[in-house]
Parts: sequence; structure tokens; C-alpha cells
Amino acid sequence: MNWLRSALLCGVLAATGALAQAQTPTACPSAPSGPVYGSSPVNNYLLLALAPDRMAGLNFPWSRQAAQILPKNVRDLPVLGGWFGQGKTANLEQVLRVHPTLALISGTTVGAQASTEAMRKIGMPLCPVKLDTLADYPAAFRQVGQALGIAARGDALAAAAQTTLDDLAALRKRVARHKPVRIYYAEGEDGLASECSGSVHAEVIDAIGAHNAIHCADNSRFGMVQVSFEQIMASDPDWILTQDGPAMRAIQTEPRWKLLRAVRDGHVLFAPQAPFRWIDRPPSFMRFIAAPWLASQVFPADYQAVFRQPIMAQTQQFFALFLNHKPTPAQANAIVRPKAADYPTKY
Repeated sequence: MNWLRSALLCGVLAATGALAQAQTPTACPSAPSGPVYGSSPVNNYLLLALAPDRMAGLNFPWSRQAAQILPKNVRDLPVLGGWFGQGKTANLEQVLRVHPTLALISGTTVGAQASTEAMRKIGMPLCPVKLDTLADYPAAFRQVGQALGIAARGDALAAAAQTTLDDLAALRKRVARHKPVRIYYAEGEDGLASECSGSVHAEVIDAIGAHNAIHCADNSRFGMVQVSFEQIMASDPDWILTQDGPAMRAIQTEPRWKLLRAVRDGHVLFAPQAPFRWIDRPPSFMRFIAAPWLASQVFPADYQAVFRQPIMAQTQQFFALFLNHKPTPAQANAIVRPKAADYPTKY
């Protein structure tokens, strides 16, 4: 799969209608100039990929690792807050001070009702963006790109996202021939929080054809369901995945974790998180590289057969297109092989 080829071909394919979507999202108000406010991290990161120069501000401060990748004007944006669970809301006075011409609204990790009502209260034009699953992204890139007057950029990112979706579908067909592989997604300080099957926060597990080791029910969009160590033992996962530094250290150092076959076999993965987390928190467009990365670790032969290039090269191409930053081979290697010691807290 070639990201750059997808981007170059996008204009031709769109013109012929070859990339027409089964479900066209509602057109957003036109906003060809001025700042755009992303009301949650999911849609603010979508804006980062499409038009970083149009971002009105941040929902929360950037993490340390973002400084090595994102441009200074993006890193220095004001923190405006947003709606992303656990009672988080925006500072409406701060939002008004930057004079946004449009607000992006999404209910991916929390319902969109509160943010929609708040934006309407201050007279902000709204663009509702559906970002519930990876499959929603091609249409979302086009929808917002059209609204911002950068349709070509939206088409390019949509084409790349669709190519990855197609590749992942081909990967799942190959993986289905094998014995099912179960992955436990460890979250929190002690690794004893996780996601139920079907959660957007663990979508990358399903995307590569693996199975979530934890069977539970969770009606919230936030996730992080508490589990017991006995539940993990009973599920007998083939792999353990985490992106929390404290959880990784607990798994590596606490004797009880060695009771798990995955730990004894060395099947414990610490996910990349530059410039921000790849798997979730938030579940963003970075999952279009997170899923290939996870496949390269869990199903290396199938990954190579489908994607046809090392994950480092895949990462370089992804960063160049989606983040306008192409890492050197050494930088790409550091990105895909992070050290848990560099992440002392869970976020």
C-alpha cells in the first residue's frame, strides 16, 4: 500500500465518482476562512490532519512527545477545553475570544447533546461529524474538507483512509484462516481496566481480525471498565496490549502477571503514542497507523503479505501525509518502539 500514490490518484478517482460513499454526510456550513473549533479531541485531531493552521485551540495541553512532531504554531494554541467525558467542558468565554467561524461536533466518546446546545447558545455555526468507527473517516475527511474550502486535501486523506480500510479487510480474510488470537487491552495504573467487545476504544483489535479477550457489557462511551485479575487469567489472552506506562511496568515487574501465558511468551506490547496516543484516548485518525502496527506485531506474515512494506516505512508515509512531517528512519524506529519508562503516568 502506498499512501502517496493514494493521495495523487485521489483527484482523478473522485472526479470519476469511483470514491462515492454509500452514505453522504450532511453538508456543513461553509467556512473558507477563520479559526475552527473542535469541541472534542476526536474532531480537533481530525482538524489537525486536515488544516492545522485553522485550529482555534486545544481541548487540553499537548503531551511532551508532540513537541518533536507538531509545528510550533499548533503547539502554542490556547487551551479552550471541550467535551470528552468525566465532566469536561469548554470555557465558552475563551472560545468566543478566538472568534471561530465553525465548530466541529462529534459524539464519539461522549454524547454530542451538551456540546451542541452550548455552541448553539453562543450562536456558533455547527458541523456535526460522524466519527463513531474507522469506516466513518473517509466521508468525514471529505465533509469537513469541503466545508473549509480544501476539498482536495479532504479527498487525499479520505483516499488514504479508504485504502487502509481495504487493506485491513484483506488482512482479516487471511487472519480468519488461523486459530483465533485473543488480545487483552490493559488500561489504567495497574492494568486492571479494559474495554468491552465492540468499544470504539478497542476497535483496532477487531480491525486486524483479532478478538478482544474480555467479554463484558458497557453502556458508556468512555470505557475503561474495571476487571479483576481472575477475569484476565480466565480469558487466557494470547497477547497483552497497553499504552499506559504504569500498566506496562506492573505487567513487567509484578509476579502475578507472570502467571499469564502471554507474559511468559513475551507477548506484551507497548503501543506508540507520538505525537499522541495511537490506540485511543482519544480514538482518532491515528488508528489508521495503529491497526497496521498492531498487525505487524501479532500477525507479521499476514501484515507483510497485505501491506507489503515494513511498518517503519508505513509510519513514515502516514506521518508525511496526515501530519506533514516525515520522520527519519531513526525517528520512525523510535516512534514505533516506544519505551514505557518515558511515560511515567497513565496519560
